[in-house]
Amino acid sequence: MDYNKIGNFIMSERKAKKLTQAKLAEKLFVSEKTISKWENGNGIPDTNILPSLCEIFEITINELLNGERFSADSYENKAEKLMLELQKTKEENNKKLLSLEIAIGFMGILFAFTLIIIASLIKISMWLRIVLILYGVIIAIITSLIALRIEQVVGFYECPKCKHRYIPTFKQVNLAMHVNRTRYMRCPKCNKKSWCKKVLNK
Repeated sequence: MDYNKIGNFIMSERKAKKLTQAKLAEKLFVSEKTISKWENGNGIPDTNILPSLCEIFEITINELLNGERFSADSYENKAEKLMLELQKTKEENNKKLLSLEIAIGFMGILFAFTLIIIASLIKISMWLRIVLILYGVIIAIITSLIALRIEQVVGFYECPKCKHRYIPTFKQVNLAMHVNRTRYMRCPKCNKKSWCKKVLNK
C-alpha cells in the first residue's frame, strides 16, 4: 500500500471539494494535524474513519486505498490487487508479532533468572531474597502469558486431519501440549485431537 499515493489522493480530493484541512478535520472529528499526516504519507485513516471520508469525497474505500479513482472496467482488478496487498501486509505484521512473542518470552525469562541468581548470590536478608525470587517468578509468568496470548491470536492453527484453520481459545492454547508452535488440540470442525500447526493465513 503506497501511503504517499494515498496521501496525495486525499489532498487532491479535499481540494476538489474546496475543503481546507481544518474543515475536513472538523467533519471527521479529527485534528488538522491528522489530516496533514495522511496527506504527507505518514499514515492512513483508521478503519472507523474510512467510510465517512469516502462519503465526503464520493468515492469507494477501494479507490481511497488504491489512491486513485478508476472506471468500472478496472474496478475488479484493482479490488483483487488491493486484497492481495492487504493480505501480504497482514502476514508481514503477523510475522513481526510472532517475532515479538519470542523476544518478550526470552527477555522475561532472562530477567526472571537474573533476579533469582542475584537473590541467591548476594548477601541480603531472607525476606528480600524471597521478594526478589517471587518477583522474578511473577515476571516470568506474566511475560509467558503475554507471549502465549500473542501466539493464540496471530494467524491460525491448522488441523492436519481435515485441514480446517481456526483460532483456539486462550485456555485451549494454554493447556495444550506443544512443540514450538505446534499444539495438540481438538479441532472444532472434525472434533478430533491432533498436532495442529500454526499458519499465518486463512
